[in-house]
Amino acid sequence: MSVCGERRKYLKSEARALFKYNYPKQIFMTGLITLLTFGISTVKINIIKLLGLEYSFYSMPVNMLFDLLSFFITLPLYIGIIYVNIKLFEGENIPVGGMFHYFSSKSNLFDCYKFITAVTVRFTAIILPLLFLGVMFPPFKELFGVIFPVTNNTINIDTAMICLCIVYLTAVFTGIIIFMRYFAAVFVFVKNPCLNTKDIIQKSAKMMKKRKFESLKLILSFSVWILISHYFAGFLYIFFTMPYIMLSYSSFMAYLLSEKGGEDFLTSASDYIDKISAEQEKVKIKKLRRAKKSEVWGRFKKTVKVRKKF
Repeated sequence: MSVCGERRKYLKSEARALFKYNYPKQIFMTGLITLLTFGISTVKINIIKLLGLEYSFYSMPVNMLFDLLSFFITLPLYIGIIYVNIKLFEGENIPVGGMFHYFSSKSNLFDCYKFITAVTVRFTAIILPLLFLGVMFPPFKELFGVIFPVTNNTINIDTAMICLCIVYLTAVFTGIIIFMRYFAAVFVFVKNPCLNTKDIIQKSAKMMKKRKFESLKLILSFSVWILISHYFAGFLYIFFTMPYIMLSYSSFMAYLLSEKGGEDFLTSASDYIDKISAEQEKVKIKKLRRAKKSEVWGRFKKTVKVRKKF
């Protein structure tokens, strides 16, 4: 087994050990957030049926309203669970109420919503144009007929479908790369919520540098448990799969942070110090270049004067 495989095995074993130690708390947190999600979905379905909007266009605004409600209620709770797990890896056993950390004050909730919205908008702004191009390819079948003039119309359709597949695959791979770039953003936000979104994403990109493929393999290693939980035993989401994934994520992020130098890596002051030192280094280099130029010019003047004498 490779070094990355051994490290992944160790981090997951560490997550399982903490899961056994905090089993009731982990089950309660994941169970609560799962029941809340299904509860909002059930209320949405019953309201649509009560208003008789099952096959109506007006069911779309109701669906969007409840989806946004679920999004803005459950996501701070998910981040709260990660907050509890990170504190657990740091040796601080926070009670179950820690999952409501971002609902404890208006400033915490505002920071959380600001972070979630900014990351979602950034991710969507990059992926959505590619998906839009993919959706717009089939209507332009006639344009493909002009670009590729052939007698058989099926070749035009085939060309359009090939281009459509290329665009969608490009969108998928771009989305995976961006997602892996943002993979540590939640961890950075939990550790240092005072940072702005730009700094959080920069820190996440630095943490995930040369670790994207390893983190992707960590995600794929849970695929069997996700498939079993989704198709055969849904209760495993609450009792094993979700707590296991979240603890493994916290374990992996704690390892990456230690690799980058610890808590000092997350302070924004270190970035400003690095920028100032880089700027000072540039000024020194410019001064040295000017000194060398003036020295060369002085030598040139001396040689010209000596030649004039002779």
